[in-house]
Formats: sequence, C-alpha cells, structure tokens
Amino acid sequence: MRVSDATLGGGLVIFAIALAGYSQTFPDIPGQSYGAALFPTLVALGFAGCGVTLIVQGAGHGEPLLVRADWAREPRAMLAVSGTVLGMAAYIVLAPEIGFVPTMVALLMILFALTRVRWWVALPLALVATLAIEKVFADLLLVPLPLGLMPRLPW
Repeated sequence: MRVSDATLGGGLVIFAIALAGYSQTFPDIPGQSYGAALFPTLVALGFAGCGVTLIVQGAGHGEPLLVRADWAREPRAMLAVSGTVLGMAAYIVLAPEIGFVPTMVALLMILFALTRVRWWVALPLALVATLAIEKVFADLLLVPLPLGLMPRLPW
C-alpha cells in the first residue's frame, strides 16, 4: 500500500497543528524569556513546512491518494497486518493484568503463527525475544514493565 505525497503531506500538516497546539499548554520556565513550548513549536513549524511541500509536489504529479500494493491484495498478508494491530491493542489491555512476559510470549507466538513460522522455531524465539526485551527495558533503560501475575525476574 502506498500513500501519495499529497496525503502524507496533509497528515503531516495535521500532526504539526496538533503538536503546536499541544505544546502551547506547556508551562513557562521561570526566569526565561522563552518557555518549554518553544522547541516543540519550532519542530511543528518544520513539520508543517515539509507537509506543505509534499502537498504541492504531490498535487503536481496527479497521482492517486492511495495505491494498494500487490502484497496488500493477499488475504493472509492483511490478516497478519490486522493481527499486529490487534496484538498491540491486546497488549495494552492484557499486560497490566497478566504481566509483560506471558503477554509478550503469547502475542509473539500468535504473530509467528500468522506469518507461518513453525512452532518449534517460534517458541524459543518468542521466549528469547521476550526475555531480551524485558532485560533491556527493565534493567538498562529503567522502564517499569507490568509484572501482573509474574514475580520480578531474578536479574
């Protein structure tokens, strides 16, 4: 699936407007002549400029707003994409209750099954990937992952 430059530019301008609007809610920094909103507003202006440029260039080529790629015509590929989006939603709902490790292992096994990975390859890969992600986020980046039903891992 390919999105035209004009469509992408329109999305970028909408994002820039939202970013600039939200950044205006940031508090002022006492004793400074500029506030915390300055940098996000400058970034939003850059996004808006890029978006307008993409709209102008895309409109000049007259290409369709959305073109479906060959892979997107296969039902199994669309099932895998839908499974990924549903998996993220399921993680948001299930991880606080069940915990990061069991939720991720289950989701990865489902995603591997959707992409036709054999179970004897998928199971150790899901376990190793989950434990590696847990190690990096919990211990190195100090991001608290939901424990749920599981006790904290010993490392």
